[in-house]
Amino acid sequence: MSKHEFVLKDFLFFVLFKIIKFLFRIMPKSMAKVFLDGLSVLVRKFDGMHKHVPKANLDFVFGDRLSDDEKENIIQNSYKNLAYNLYEFVVNSSITPQELDKKVTINCEHHILSAIKENKSIIFISAHYGNWELLSKYFSRYKPISVVGRPLNNQYLNDELKQSRELDNCEILDRSGATRGLMKALKSGNNVGLVVDQHTAATKGGIDVMLFGKNALQTDVPARLALKFNAVLLPAFVVLKEFGKYEINIYPPIDINETSTIESLTQAQADAIEKQISNLPDLWMWQHKRFKENYPEIYKKV
Repeated sequence: MSKHEFVLKDFLFFVLFKIIKFLFRIMPKSMAKVFLDGLSVLVRKFDGMHKHVPKANLDFVFGDRLSDDEKENIIQNSYKNLAYNLYEFVVNSSITPQELDKKVTINCEHHILSAIKENKSIIFISAHYGNWELLSKYFSRYKPISVVGRPLNNQYLNDELKQSRELDNCEILDRSGATRGLMKALKSGNNVGLVVDQHTAATKGGIDVMLFGKNALQTDVPARLALKFNAVLLPAFVVLKEFGKYEINIYPPIDINETSTIESLTQAQADAIEKQISNLPDLWMWQHKRFKENYPEIYKKV
């Protein structure tokens, strides 16, 4: 599809997006929350593609350590978090840094400032957890940042997203061939952000890690880049505190020394992700078949 090719369905959906964006902006937050809570229930009910995946993941990870009621609550809160992310995506498309400061607080910012003082680039490591989209918006205040993401299928929405990110001093790299763009950013002394919690096939750079005591595959790209460019590996996660209010938690930098390997650094990233999810599992995207490579049987419908 050429950039200027007119697609009626995409255009109509874009118009609908603009209407929803306007309504969300004038709608009281309390009303928006009620609407989104209801939407999350409906989405879960009719999510035929992922409906059984969250429970399969929770059973596999926690077993009998959590009751069925606790797992049910986590699943519904996970869908609710995704609905809230949709709302934030709409209302934050043109948010100013001053407005963002009213919405987001940050813990342990000194880890970022220390890396900047040492003139080192940062590779921010995160997961599909909380409102991960807010990270690039917030971190772009320190240095230009490049992040990896799949282009939206809707050309009009994708153009708007790219324009918004460019205003945020943020570059979006297509997953296809993203490594070259990440290397260019780090060579320029800029920062990059990577969401690394999803399954990555071995043919695409996935290597074995342990996650919740289970074998899983995870991308080795951040570890390779950190070793090549002497960059700081910094785990960061956005936690929902209340509707419309978020907190960024920065973990200590992953230690890189003469004994560090691609494998050890990738495992350390998995450990950080596991720690955050264990602290508050409700905010992770449990709808992903994270363990499908080694344990495909857990996702079979019964």
